[in-house]
Amino acid sequence: MNRTAKLVFLPITCLLFLFFLFVARHRFIQGDEGFYLLASRLVLMHKRPYLDFFYDHLPLVPYVYALWFKFSGVSWNSARLLSVLSTTALGALIYRHICKQTNSWLAGVLAVVLFASSTLIFACFTIAGNYVLAALFVFSSYVVLSEWSGSSSKWTPAASGMLLGLSALSRVYTLLLIPAFLWRIFQQSDTRTKLQSALWFLAGFAIVVSPCLYFFISSPDVFLFNVLRYHGMRWSSGWTGGWGDRLLVLLECFLGGPEGNGLQFSILFFVSLGFVYSTLPRESAPRFSFQMAIVLGLISMLPNPVSTGYFSLCVPFLIVSAVCAVHALFQPLDSGRQKLIAAIATSALLAVYVAVAVGDLRKYLVTGDGIASVRFSRDKNDWTIRRASEVSRAIDQVAGPGEMVLSLWPGYLFQTQAHPFPGFENDYTYYISEKLSPAQRARYHAVSPGDMEGNFSRHVPCTVVLGNENHLLKTFAGDSMENSLRVHGYTLVRVIGDTSVYSCRSKAPKLLNSVQKADHQ
Repeated sequence: MNRTAKLVFLPITCLLFLFFLFVARHRFIQGDEGFYLLASRLVLMHKRPYLDFFYDHLPLVPYVYALWFKFSGVSWNSARLLSVLSTTALGALIYRHICKQTNSWLAGVLAVVLFASSTLIFACFTIAGNYVLAALFVFSSYVVLSEWSGSSSKWTPAASGMLLGLSALSRVYTLLLIPAFLWRIFQQSDTRTKLQSALWFLAGFAIVVSPCLYFFISSPDVFLFNVLRYHGMRWSSGWTGGWGDRLLVLLECFLGGPEGNGLQFSILFFVSLGFVYSTLPRESAPRFSFQMAIVLGLISMLPNPVSTGYFSLCVPFLIVSAVCAVHALFQPLDSGRQKLIAAIATSALLAVYVAVAVGDLRKYLVTGDGIASVRFSRDKNDWTIRRASEVSRAIDQVAGPGEMVLSLWPGYLFQTQAHPFPGFENDYTYYISEKLSPAQRARYHAVSPGDMEGNFSRHVPCTVVLGNENHLLKTFAGDSMENSLRVHGYTLVRVIGDTSVYSCRSKAPKLLNSVQKADHQ
């Protein structure tokens, strides 16, 4: 980077941090945050994913958040802060990479504006989960390899492989990028070092993912079920079906849908497609970046079902290719008039790109319109950090420290002293519980509606929380879950928004009266 780019780096990074921190503090909760954070808390309590509770991804994310909680404390704001720091680091890395590729700090600033105003970025990366970690690691892996000369240290491809391994431990399908990275290595290396460099890359990747061997060796069946077989059982269409829905989600990335505008993704993709191959050298890093975006987009369609959030990992790569292509387009322009026209066109496109993000920002921070988690809720405030924290405090008032509590949504238990009732550490096991035998349910930490009915009849557990994600159990053994709890002697002891806390203790009616009086005061 030149001197001006270095001077701009610090204020740009600070502005990114402040913006993403604001978004993280006000953004509605995304449903998956609940099980990611509860899994992280369980790891902090020395529980093991797969072996002690169901977890349907590779294990890096809960261990990273658990380590963070060890020093920062267990809270929603703490978890979101880690996501903000990771997103800021990714934005700063994009700025540095663009400045190095273009030798222009203005191009770097343009990339940062595109990054911060991208709906897929501020909506997906500021929440607690695996999107931002996977994106940070895979983009870092790309930067390390794209800036490698091919004749420099053999540790460079090893470092790139290690970073890609960390990304795969966050979102497993990023390991399918290995062929793309190997192709880049073969392009950059001279004839006698091609194989050696590729082996160093693969060695770095293997070293990082090797801890998974512990879980696999401990129980191959349980590990493979959690990470692979569960995803094929979750929907009736399995691994190979549902391509109509997958293509529809891809189309929404370009044309817009309930959770995004589509225009931003289209601008980045088609600007890159239109200019990257005509303005940039064949082996340039921005061309490699565009190829990475395409490959990432294709493999993001492999899971079933597909979410628009999966394509957020493509955005940093599209920003690099689009900004570098536009910068290269300006270079051969001679006359002031040509440069003025190009500048006006670029400014107009940038204005449109930023303007459409305003409505999305309001949607994710204020209205909740169209957001997957909020759209099913009668009270949108149920999906705010403040409301989730209120429910957590109520649980601690009703249940004793360390008591087993059944909550349909794991997020309510994250910030409590209670322990999750076995089988409800993750709110997705319900989808497949009735496809499993009783022995399999015990082995895979899943509970069926029939199992729950039997538990309720024995007053196990004593405290039950119904609220977020209650739509997953609209029917329960032929009746509503609320009625089933009442039939078995549970009493409603606390209502917060659209969330209800039930208890089978004899003191429950008295507790409810005291709580209601406190609420009125």
